[in-house]
This record gives sequence, C-alpha cells and structure tokens, in this order.
Amino acid sequence: MNPGKKFARAHVSAVTSLTLAAAALVAVPAGAASASAPDPLGLPSLSRAGRYVLAPSGRTVRPARAAEAYGLNGDYVSADSAASETGGHGLEPGASTTGKADGVMVRQSGTGAGAGFAYTMRGGPGPVTLRVEEAGSATAHYDVLVNGTVVHERKPDPEQAGVWSGDKDGLVHYEVDVPARVAGSSGVIKVEFRNADDPGQGARIHAVWTLAQHGRASAAPYGAAVHDPAGAFHGGTTTLSSNEYGRPYAIYDFGKEVGGQVQVTADVRKGTPKLGLAFSESDQYLTTASDYSQDPVGLATETHYLDTKAGRTAMTDPVIRGGFRYLMVFLDGPGEVRLSDLRLKFTADPANPDLDGYKGAFLSSDDTLNRLWYAGAYTVQMATIDPKTGRPYPGQEGPVRNDAIIGEGDSVISDGAKRDRMIWGGDNAVSDPVSYLTTGQSDPAANAIAFMAKGQSPQGQIPGLYLTDKLGYNMGWGEYAAWWVNNYWTHYLYTGDKAFFDKWYDAMKKNVAWMQSKVGSDGLLDMKGAGGTWGYGNEGKGTYVTSLYVHVLGQAAQAAEAQGDAALAKTYRDAAARTAKAVNDNLWDPAAGAYKVGPTDANHPQDGNAMAVVAGVATGDRAKSVLKFFGDRLADPHGDLTVDKAGGVVPRYISPFVSGQSLLAYASQGDMAGAMSVLGRTWYPMLGKDTPGTLWENVSTAGAPQLGSYTSLSHGWAASPTSFLTNQVLGVTPTSGGFSTFTVLPHPASGLSWAEGRVPTPRGDITAAWKQRGRTFTLRVAAPGGTTATAGVPASGASEVRVNGSVVWRNGTAVKPGVTVRDGLVQVPGLTGSSVLTASR
Repeated sequence: MNPGKKFARAHVSAVTSLTLAAAALVAVPAGAASASAPDPLGLPSLSRAGRYVLAPSGRTVRPARAAEAYGLNGDYVSADSAASETGGHGLEPGASTTGKADGVMVRQSGTGAGAGFAYTMRGGPGPVTLRVEEAGSATAHYDVLVNGTVVHERKPDPEQAGVWSGDKDGLVHYEVDVPARVAGSSGVIKVEFRNADDPGQGARIHAVWTLAQHGRASAAPYGAAVHDPAGAFHGGTTTLSSNEYGRPYAIYDFGKEVGGQVQVTADVRKGTPKLGLAFSESDQYLTTASDYSQDPVGLATETHYLDTKAGRTAMTDPVIRGGFRYLMVFLDGPGEVRLSDLRLKFTADPANPDLDGYKGAFLSSDDTLNRLWYAGAYTVQMATIDPKTGRPYPGQEGPVRNDAIIGEGDSVISDGAKRDRMIWGGDNAVSDPVSYLTTGQSDPAANAIAFMAKGQSPQGQIPGLYLTDKLGYNMGWGEYAAWWVNNYWTHYLYTGDKAFFDKWYDAMKKNVAWMQSKVGSDGLLDMKGAGGTWGYGNEGKGTYVTSLYVHVLGQAAQAAEAQGDAALAKTYRDAAARTAKAVNDNLWDPAAGAYKVGPTDANHPQDGNAMAVVAGVATGDRAKSVLKFFGDRLADPHGDLTVDKAGGVVPRYISPFVSGQSLLAYASQGDMAGAMSVLGRTWYPMLGKDTPGTLWENVSTAGAPQLGSYTSLSHGWAASPTSFLTNQVLGVTPTSGGFSTFTVLPHPASGLSWAEGRVPTPRGDITAAWKQRGRTFTLRVAAPGGTTATAGVPASGASEVRVNGSVVWRNGTAVKPGVTVRDGLVQVPGLTGSSVLTASR
C-alpha cells in the first residue's frame, strides 16, 4: 500500500496544522532577497521568502526571551553533595544508594516496589513548585509525595526509549505544582520519591528545587533569588543571589538553533560563585548537566563553568558550544552576581560574510514546505564550522572542549552543529547540495572533499571519516568511500570548478578501482573489514552498499566523459550493469516484493531498497513493488522504518538520512503522494515549538530523538528536503558542470498549486516557477547567459504544449524537433534566456 493512502492526506494535513500552530521559529529578514518585476504567473515576489530565513543578520545574537525563572528558590538539594543531602536536608535514605547515571550523580531508589527516599526541604508557606532533575528512563514509574500526599506520578515514557550506549538517555527535568493546602504553612516540607508496584528503573534523582514566584525567602543558609531575568539581555541587569543551599537560575530561549561563545558582563557583589552555563537543543533535556555533546556520553562535564571575581568583568566563555537553543545560567555557590549584556558570539558558517543573505530561494503555496526548505538550509549552515573547532574524540573526563582539528581551510561542512563536528562523507552527500542551493557557499564542501582525498590509502580507498588530529583518517567506513565519488561529481555539477575537478580526478579513479577490487565473482560488492555504513555494521554483499556502488559507477562514468575518456566511461557502465544484475539475481525476494539486507540477513531494509530504485537497479515493476513494500511494511506514523523486522543487522527506527533517499526513489517513479507522505510524517514534526527548528539526526519509533539527549537536533544529513524541493518539486537540476546545461522538470504534488525559486550558479541565477490552475499548467524558466535548459510540463491530460506562445506538442505528437515525452513530462530541449511553457487540457 502506498503510504500516501495508509496515512491519508487528511491525517498528514492534521499533523501539519498542529505543527504550524505550535511552531515557534523566529523569522529573520534575508539580506540578499531583492525585489523583482511582477511575475507573469501572478506569484508573490521571491523576496517574501526572506521571512523564513533562520540565520542571524550578524555575529552578535541575543536571546529571544527569558523562558523560565522563579523569583524565589527556597531550597536546593543534589545527590552530588552528601553534606547537602544529609546535613542540610535530613535525608531519609531507606535502601537507596548513590551512583553515576547519565553522567551525573543520582540517588537511586532501586527497583523494589515501594522503595524510596525523602528529603526535608524549605518551601512555602503557600503554593510551591518542585523542579526535579532525573536520569531519563523509558521504564521508571514512581510517585512524588509532599507531606505524605501524592502530588505527581512519574509514568513510564516510551519517548525515552531506543537510546544509544546502554540506558543513557540523558538528564531530563519535570516540574510539579504543589498546592498551598499540601505544602502547609510551616515553610518546611517533606519531599519523598516512592517506587510504584512496577517501578522499572525506579527513581533516579539528581536534584530537587523548591521554587516560587513570590513570598518570603527562606532563612540562611537556605534559599536564593532571581530578579528581572530578562534584564541581562534587555538593557538592564539580572540579579542572581544565593545562600549555601540554593541554586538560582534563569533560562534563556534563543528561539532557534544557535552556536558560539556566550558573552556576559558579571558584576560580582558578594562571594565568588562560579557561573554555570548549561545548554540544550531542546527543552526536554535542559538541565544543569546540559544535553550530551561528547562521545562517549556521560563522561565529560557538558556544562561550562566560568570563574568570577569581585567587581565588574566582561566575560567570554572560552569554549564554543556548537549547537543549542536553550541556555540555563545559574550560580554554583553562595554569593550575588548581577548580569548584563548577555549575548552570543555566533560562530557557525565562519567564512560567510552575509549570513542571512541567501543566494538561493524557494517559495510555494505550502507554508510548511517553505519552512522546511529554510530549516534544512540553516541546519547545514549550523554544521558549517571552522575546522579548528571540531569535537575531540574520544572525549575525556573534565570540561568539554571544541578545539580539535578536523580539516583544512577556513570552513568545512561537518555532520552536525552540536556533535560530532567532524567530516563524514555520507553526511556531506546531503549537506553539500544544500549549501550550493541556499547560501551559495561552495568552499566548505570543496575543503571537505579535498581533505578526505588527501587521506587516500595506498590501495586507493578514500576514507569516510577523519577522527580529529589525534587519531587521523579512519578506513572503517567503506560506504563513505562511495559517497566521496558522489560528492566529487556533485561539486563539479554545481560549481563547474574544472581545476578542482582535474586535481582530484586520479584520486577518483583509484577510489573506484579499490571498490571494484571488492567485487566478487558473483558481482556483489563485499567490503568486509571496511564495511561500516551510515547506521549499522558490516553486512558483506549487502543490497545497500552494492546498489550505492552501482549508483556511483554511473557518476564516475559521467566524470570520465567530462574528461573525454569514453572508454573508461563504458568500462564503468558495463561494471554497473553486471553488478545491478547480480543484485537482482541474488538479493531480490519475490515473496516480499523487496530486496533483502544481504545474503546472511533476510530482513528487508529501507536503505537498500531505496538505493536500488535511485541507482536504477530496480526498474519497472520491481521499482513499483519496492514503493508498495514501503507503504505496506515500513510506513509508520513518525516516518518510514529502517527495516521491516527487528533483530537483524539493521536497527529499527526512522533515519532522515535514508528517508532522503526514499524521497528520490518516490520521485523517480512519479509517486509524489508517497514522497509528500514521507515528508509530512518524518520532517514536519521537527518544526515544533520546543525543538530548535532544525532537522534531526534520527527519530525513534515513539517519535522522539532516537539517541536521547545525545541526538543531534541539527544534523546535515537530515536536510535532504531542501534539495528535494528545489531539484524535484521545483525541478531545477544541473546536468553538466556549473549548470552549463540543466533541467527544469517539476514534480507537482497534490495540494500544491505553485512553486518558485532561485538557484545560484557560476553563470548567474536560474529562476523558475510553475503554477497549476484549472486546466492549465504554466512553467516559467529564466536561464543565465551561457546555459541551456531542458524544461518539461506534465503530459497527463494535456492536449497542447506551447513555448512562448508557439505550439511544440499537440495531441500526443511533437510539432517541433527534439520534443519528447519522458517520465510523464513533455520535455523541450535547447531553451535559452526566458521561456514560458504552457500545458493545456
């Protein structure tokens, strides 16, 4: 069943409407958007797309709002401090113990029914709010009691399942409102955590606050206060003051993903407390411990601590935080500090002098698609970094850092803003075209491609990963050697940089020869020993890597032709045909109507099947069968699953990276309903109100971040909707170096009445727009000088096609030479300058 039917458009639209209602993306005008003449199609000016741009206008960024702060912090207790627990808060431990979980010390009730522990805390009189920080868990089930009354039931949470590295989901928080009648009038309350009958992992508590907006401060050594939380970034001051058992904080929301160095002026009036800076890409994982950004997780101290001194000091955090939306500022120790001029020195996309001046643009009749295009653009922008600011690997105990060398040049495209902050060739296969199409930056991609080629092994393999200057090039990702060929050829298509193309041509041939050496007598690619893929281990002769090999052989053949080497191009194409036949002969499962993972795993993966269609391994009925398999067996409310059954080589969740390949598979077969269904289920929810507005690394079957707080919520390999909307929906794609020739072959989707866009090229901008109204489909194309376009309009139901008023096709017959019907479109070659194509029924 097509997923567009299984998850009906009405359902997807409802999800979209809810998402739009909740969206909190901050729109910043685009500096480069320019006014244009009125469109003959009556479409809005592309300058209107500027309101979707998320990039800041400059390097200084201030919070959008103070998201949370309580005037009075009546008390604070943490499992980090035995003195605080026992001496200050009368711990009743029961059978509980302390231990490390999710990188911090927690008090653990254990897993016995009814087990628990309690603290005596200052709070009230009047209503009190408890803020609780706990180790995340899918199974924890316990009650929170105040003065013997249950005030909260912590239920099992499936969204905290499916995480990487054991049960390390990351520290999470929740708040509990305690009414005055329960808190009482004494100003002292007993806070107890008691396991339910089915406790799962039980209560694992890191810290508890008692908070109130108004009332009387607790007597020293308890309590703390926050005055004017917005003052720090709003022209005033924010005062944080604390006694020994207090931890005052203010949470600042930047409204979207940002990254860089926090700067603030601190006027220390009392004591010399450390200033804590905690970061998170989402509200869920915002705690004093921050979300995970280091591998291995739970080892480094993710929160940054700044030393203070008496008097007024302008402070700059020496450590870059690559990606976050929420910032918690708190005092770590007794004292009083007044904060002002809080801001961020924005460090992403470091070599771009015009951050919000996008060279490319996209606009359509669907507001969510417009948001998605720009969310992908900004995701890649955030992943574009100074190569001297990578993430050290492996992480070490102590303060986290961002000072590893991961490449060369003034900027490179890494995988993600928060982590890993390294060059991954497969990730760049998605990110590079997005960079070309949006900001128009090509050097970050070129720097990454060239740097990986410099690590080519004597056997010819180009590495897929550079594990910082500490460990160097890593050859364990054979799949990404194939993606390097894709990235190399794509760079030439988009930039026309012949000098770069010539420089690395021999490296490409050696890399392809290494892959060819891994092909067995049965025609399948076997990269045992170098077979790591995007999300799972080695599956020799697997459908995915073998089909990817077929795909890049086709690209290598085009590269050889561009170099005038027709004989080598034929060799590559012949090899691709042999291997494609081998996949069909050995890995097709007629009972499932899909390809198997590989010879030793009979499950059926999304990646291998999508790539088989994209590469042309699956054609005709088999390609259609694969799409039906997606709808019948993989379609899930939160996206398409990576594999139909759990327990094999491929883990089961939702991968935006692989789903981007599915989008291309659907489009190649003209199934735009299927493609739009995947878009709606996988990516639309990422634009929600409490996440950064950028695109996630992966999604669990519960619709949550698959790797818990370690998940990168701004990850370039998830940005494929941006290039898909330009290349497929709008239809603009290069076919030779630097867009000297290109196609404009739109794939109109049901419910979309028009789309328009601007594509930057070395020869000038391409602009294109299409509109369907009633019985007429109109396409407008403007090609810059020195370029030639092939454009197409839907053939279905059309009786006549005109170009600039002249009939070129009528009643199924070409009137002008060269006009053909292909892939459901009446295609007209040889167009230069401005052209308007009209299909009439």
